[in-house]
Amino acid sequence: TRTTQRLNKALMQSSLPMRFFRKNAAPGFYNLRFRPSQGIDNNYVPFSGRWYAPGGSENFQTDRNPDNHQYSNNLFSQDVNEYRNRAFDYIYQIYAKLHRSNDGWTRSLVAYTSFCFLMAHQALFWKVHLFCFSLFTATRIRDRAAEPTVDEVNVLDTIFAHDKIKQLFSPETYHVIDYNQEWDKGRDNPYFPEYRTTTAKFFNTDSNTTSGFYKFGDVESGALMTLNFKTMPFANNKFNFSEPFMIYDMWAEITHDGTFSTERIVKAEEVLRTKRIFFYREDC
Repeated sequence: TRTTQRLNKALMQSSLPMRFFRKNAAPGFYNLRFRPSQGIDNNYVPFSGRWYAPGGSENFQTDRNPDNHQYSNNLFSQDVNEYRNRAFDYIYQIYAKLHRSNDGWTRSLVAYTSFCFLMAHQALFWKVHLFCFSLFTATRIRDRAAEPTVDEVNVLDTIFAHDKIKQLFSPETYHVIDYNQEWDKGRDNPYFPEYRTTTAKFFNTDSNTTSGFYKFGDVESGALMTLNFKTMPFANNKFNFSEPFMIYDMWAEITHDGTFSTERIVKAEEVLRTKRIFFYREDC
């Protein structure tokens, strides 16, 4: 039944980690992260959520005013609603992170694809190049606009192993109040001068690092904590290990019983002493 379907969706969403709830284009909460998105974030979410109506989220109570009915039998109106439901999150993500695609390599792909379009009527060679490079360019722009993520299991294991934090927070009583993670803009990070070289500037507009935070609360101790973290891409070919969002810096700001304290959990100086950022070009 419809009630059972809604209940299953609610149970599924309540069991998902916060990191699965990405930004989306539909109207909603203030930071737009509390509903699974159709956009790309390299995480698979088995989400079969409700259809979002033209006016936003689906109503849970019947509106008795016939003048408020926004649905239509118009064919084009249905196409627009289909687009908004299935593709608008992609477009929103690409637009929100379009600055990440403003590097020399992407601009070269766009220029060559446009040239192939102008030459397509001349020979099959240009038609094939137009088809292939259109896919290359679209894929790169889409991937550059992907939402960053973090290994939430690793984050929780790290904070609950900390001596000071585990006295105030426990796996049974903590809850997540808020979460955010965004790509860092620019190449001015003092830890990573590799991305300020000529080659790196051609392929990247930033250093592929991210900054984010969790806001935790504990229902028993009443403590609040803002967990700040920074990530970088890392790869170790010796062990065939790669982590595009490895945490290299993490600190917690804790408020409890009117007192404020800061705890350094992961120190950037110690991590970067043995690990180097992975410089990559993302050549489609």
